[in-house]
Amino acid sequence: MFLYIFVAKIVGFLSEKFKIGSGSTWPGHLILKFDNNFIEKIIKKNPHLKIIFVAGTNGKTTTVSLLSFILKKLGYRVFYNQEGANLVNGIVSAFIKNSDIFGNIKKDYAVFETDEFSFPQILKKITNPQAIIILNLFRDQLDRYGEVNTIGLRWFNAFKDIDKNTLFVVNADDPFLYNESKKLENQKIFFGIDKKLMTKKSLSSDIDFSYCPNCQNILTYKKIAYSHLGDFYCQKCDFKRTQQLEDFSQQKIKYQLYGIYNIYNTNAVLSLIKNIFHKKKGFNLLLKNFQPAFGRQEQIIYKNRKFFILLSKNPSGFNQSIQTIKDILKNKKANFLIILNNRIPDGLDISWIWDVDFQLILKNSKNIYISGDRAYDMGLRFKYEEAKTKIFTDFKQAINEIVKKTKEREKIFVLPTYSAMLELRKFLIGRKLL
Repeated sequence: MFLYIFVAKIVGFLSEKFKIGSGSTWPGHLILKFDNNFIEKIIKKNPHLKIIFVAGTNGKTTTVSLLSFILKKLGYRVFYNQEGANLVNGIVSAFIKNSDIFGNIKKDYAVFETDEFSFPQILKKITNPQAIIILNLFRDQLDRYGEVNTIGLRWFNAFKDIDKNTLFVVNADDPFLYNESKKLENQKIFFGIDKKLMTKKSLSSDIDFSYCPNCQNILTYKKIAYSHLGDFYCQKCDFKRTQQLEDFSQQKIKYQLYGIYNIYNTNAVLSLIKNIFHKKKGFNLLLKNFQPAFGRQEQIIYKNRKFFILLSKNPSGFNQSIQTIKDILKNKKANFLIILNNRIPDGLDISWIWDVDFQLILKNSKNIYISGDRAYDMGLRFKYEEAKTKIFTDFKQAINEIVKKTKEREKIFVLPTYSAMLELRKFLIGRKLL
């Protein structure tokens, strides 16, 4: 173990030194080439270390970042896969980065976000996490993951083999996740949002679960948050959203990030903090000064313009980014840059862009700039909205053009897919993230 960790640490150091990454994937990739049981060994060497997983399609990085922030405020020593490297090699890299060369970790908690497809594989190596937060399940990278039902069933099949003392913190506003988690023998905490925040009038085209998981009858919604999340019930059987859930609306929480989806993320974290650490008040103090994770409502100043980045990589996430921008701007207008890639981190399939409602952007746009590997596909999508756009195959040219059209200190809203977000940040701040 000593030799492997030593060499991997050198690789990580060189990666950061020469600005070709942050050492978040290559050290783990190298170690796994020589020792596929490294995770099991380092956990055995550090029995004091408590591990928390965060799973879901959207919101993992923000939730992990927020949970780690609060745990540190509570006095715990914490590390996490900070750069969002959520495959097995990313988790191994996080272990290496936070251990000495002998594999000793002087931390109390490890908080890991997990890739949807790799999660069952990770659970085979770490079978006794203290808790698992399950945020949501939406369609994403269909060419890689498959349909959401397939991913969800793989998760819950893997959950059967983990330690029965593991606590599950589950989004009860998601009918599939709520139904499947009820079958688990583990202790479960359910969270949701206040029904007053559920303001959508009807289900949108980005829904993934519209049938009762018990009898396959179409679900009815009293209230809708977004996509298929809401206050649901079945008219044929007794399946419905539980009323026994954690909701912090009565405590007048001051949420640090925009959007309903971030209220879900925050409520998930506060539910865990309340039930593991028995905190029942003082949440606003714990949330104070939290900063968003990279690319998730992150603001970067470039040429005295405020580039406001909202990672948007699937229909539900993109629709929420658009709604969030609408809430920020109200009736004002702004310039938009949309960057669509279809590389390995994004998924090769881009058909999902036809399930995004771009009408809200049109109402708030001065100019819409489109770039990325599949810029012309996105341009065609906007043509069907009868919208005027400016297309640049090179996103750097798009940025230069949008800077000319934007006043100093004015916000520019950027909605990139994952690989586009990493590329954009590298250009704006001059450093590669992964």
